[in-house]
Amino acid sequence: ALCKHEVSAIDAILNLKGSMGTALTRIKSLCKKIGGIRPAADRMESRMDAFASAGIDASKLRFEASYGRTTLEYYDGFVFGFFADEGSPLVASGGRYDYLTETLGNGRKCPAVGGIVRPENAVSAGRH
Repeated sequence: ALCKHEVSAIDAILNLKGSMGTALTRIKSLCKKIGGIRPAADRMESRMDAFASAGIDASKLRFEASYGRTTLEYYDGFVFGFFADEGSPLVASGGRYDYLTETLGNGRKCPAVGGIVRPENAVSAGRH
């Protein structure tokens, strides 16, 4: 069973919205309450470093911890969505689904990532 402070920390994580930099800072502070999330925080920081090495300031990207929890159920890791502007239709989405391939592969692990681009939304976004 989870204790009260673990439940409140999980709720805090699931309600995180804002910039990726702010989210990482908040998640790192929650590691004190739930040490088990440290590897996820480290992976998030590594992902941000990879963006930085490609010239992208990921700390300013929009972050929403609950993104994809009800519409991208087969993804079990990092998920993403691209929008042209706030409130505009989704242009592309995807994520990691390693567990799905392991399950379908009868226990064989196969790292996987996938996504979809919605051409009609991409074209529409380009017109604005």
